[in-house]
Order: sequence, then C-alpha cells, then structure tokens
Amino acid sequence: ARSSTARSRSHTPRADARVAPSKRRNEPRFARASSSSSRDHRSPIVMFFHVNLERNITLEPRHFGARMKAVLEEKLRHEVEGTCSGRYGFIVMVTRLAEVSEGVVTDDGTARAKFHIKYDCVVFRPFKGEVMDAVVTQVNKFGFFAEAGPLQLFVSNALITEDMQFDSSGENCYVSDDQQIRIQRDASVRVRIVGMRIDANDIFCIATIKDDYLGLIDFGSGGGI
Repeated sequence: ARSSTARSRSHTPRADARVAPSKRRNEPRFARASSSSSRDHRSPIVMFFHVNLERNITLEPRHFGARMKAVLEEKLRHEVEGTCSGRYGFIVMVTRLAEVSEGVVTDDGTARAKFHIKYDCVVFRPFKGEVMDAVVTQVNKFGFFAEAGPLQLFVSNALITEDMQFDSSGENCYVSDDQQIRIQRDASVRVRIVGMRIDANDIFCIATIKDDYLGLIDFGSGGGI
C-alpha cells in the first residue's frame, strides 16, 4: 500500500500532451504544435488552434429525414468556414460535429426547425511578433498590402528598408538601390507583425520587413532581376 501511494504522489502529467481541456467554461481547447528546434526556453508562437465553438442552424422541412445530420454539417461548413471572429480568429475548417441538439420548430409559421450545434474547428489566429510569408496584392507610395491566407497585412513605407525606394515609372513597386530587389504585385515577402487591429468580424495587421531575414523571398509572376 505504501509503494502504491508513493507512485501516485510522484506521478506527474506528461509534458508532451498536445491538447489540454479548458479550465473555465466556454473557453476554447487549444491544440498547440511543439517546436523541436527551439534554441531557448521561450514558448514558440502558435497561430493555429483547435477550438470548440457553438452555432444555431435552421433547416427547412424538406431536409428532415435520414440525411438531416449530413445536411446540417454541410450548412454549418458553408456558414462558418472562411469567416472571422475577433476573439478566435479565422475559421479554417470544421473538423467534427461534437453535439447536435433536438430540433425546435420556429414560431414564424414556416415549420422550419432550429438546431444548436457544438463543433470542433481549426482556427488561424495571428499574434504580434509573428513572422509569416505573404503575397503582395497592391503597391503604392505609402507602402504595400499583402495577404497571408485570409489575413490582410499592410507594410508602410516607414517599415520598409531605407535602401528601397518607390518606383512608379512602370508597375508600382519598391526597388533597392542596386536594382536587385523589386517588391511588386504577386511577389512573395516575409514579414513580421508589429501591430494589429481586431474588430468583431475581422483582423487586420501592420507588418514590417526591416528586420533581418525579412523581405522579398520570391518575385512571383511579376518577373525577376
């Protein structure tokens, strides 16, 4: 009995657990990716999470039947995938329907039924200080806009290296003094997020290419040197 007690007291949770349940109600469950190449003790920045969310879905009477759950899942995916929540980020994909309530007939005289659905999904949530690759979508004298998946970024001319100047002689672009680097539409760039604006249904970021290892990584379809 003593040895059994000693073993239970010395037991500690495994450090490599990937998914931890939330301690507070209505708080999302996070699935974090581990970093095997960390050079220090700081936690790596994670931008993809596996969370539990809820939504009400309304179905027409013609969908009641054997395929009702499949129709609910299809409608849920159509309504939520690609949308953004300021709290959770961009919903990339629904992975599972965790719970579907019994349908409640609406009181609007249409005989439709409302279902409360709890579902698991993967969300993309950027954070300040994160480094990511993006594709340039627009260039002007104030800076350039870029997209990283669903995320919109803006790099102002104050956050572009001093050796690059705006050139509007042809297609708008930023060109280095030696003419070897050209940032224009469709070019791929590596940026670091320095500021964020979070609204109820959108996230917009300000980024920089002034740090080491940032800037142009591919000319895209715009041509090379």
